Amino acid sequence: MSGYVYDDALSGSKVTCGYPMMTASVEPSGAAAQGKSESLFFPGCSFINYSLPLVQAVYDLLKGADRVDGISLVCCGKILQYEPDGKAVRAAFEQQFRDHVKAAGVKRLVAACPNCVKALRALLAADEETAGVEVVPLPVELASMGYRIDAEVARKMVAAAVPESEAAAGGQAHFAPHDSCPDRDTGEFAEGLRALLPEGSIREAEHNRKRSFCCGSLLRAAGKPEKGAEQSRKHGEEAVAAQADAIVTACMSCTFLLSKEQHDVPVFHYLELLYDWRIDWENTPPYMTLRFLFDEPEQSGESRRTFVSLDADGAAE
Repeated sequence: MSGYVYDDALSGSKVTCGYPMMTASVEPSGAAAQGKSESLFFPGCSFINYSLPLVQAVYDLLKGADRVDGISLVCCGKILQYEPDGKAVRAAFEQQFRDHVKAAGVKRLVAACPNCVKALRALLAADEETAGVEVVPLPVELASMGYRIDAEVARKMVAAAVPESEAAAGGQAHFAPHDSCPDRDTGEFAEGLRALLPEGSIREAEHNRKRSFCCGSLLRAAGKPEKGAEQSRKHGEEAVAAQADAIVTACMSCTFLLSKEQHDVPVFHYLELLYDWRIDWENTPPYMTLRFLFDEPEQSGESRRTFVSLDADGAAE
């Protein structure tokens, strides 16, 4: 089992994560040890749980290019709204988040998740002292750095997943981008994703960008898993109709659910293609193991979300 160690810039804690068995231990350093970090990488919970090796690879790239000088594993807080007394719990956490951003001197966050980008912008805007903190979508940052997915890498990955495809016969791989719900207003992840894809590889589905519909996660969260699965399958049907070999997304949660609930075409997160590193989506657990908070919230006995506090001694397995 591999171990990944991070100095969390927002909490001042040292976090050790195990992979692929998702474990975590936290060594709190206290507020006095919290350093200053003007620009942070913010991977988000889904990225942390589904692919720690890619989290590390992206962080190394961004830090090596002086695009960030630190990282934080903290949750954006959106999921807290589903806990008992969720509105109050989320509001309290968001105030903590703003306080830690001020203390760390953060001016810029590069965030990997569309949900995180939307949540972070909203919570930071609620305080004039943090309203000026910039939140940049990761694919936009990578595209601005000149990165592109290698066409041959994409072809080989699709050929391995779809042996009967044109890609397997040496032709170009074609992708139908799935645009996630939180990005509809700005389209930043949609633009960044398309900028990273190889030229000529895009096959637009009928419903894309502002017209895109949910991967099915909202219906699942609302207690309607069958309707959510039906919605996921529609994405596969649209990809086939668009003559795409695969769906490609900019959201780890969308990739997870579309991989689980539809089987017409394979699904890739763009970082898998960029780094030539396939996540084993079929064997990922149905619920995320780790979510890092400053304090542990009160949870009902039926909560399936495991939270790890960064401000207190603790470990989760």
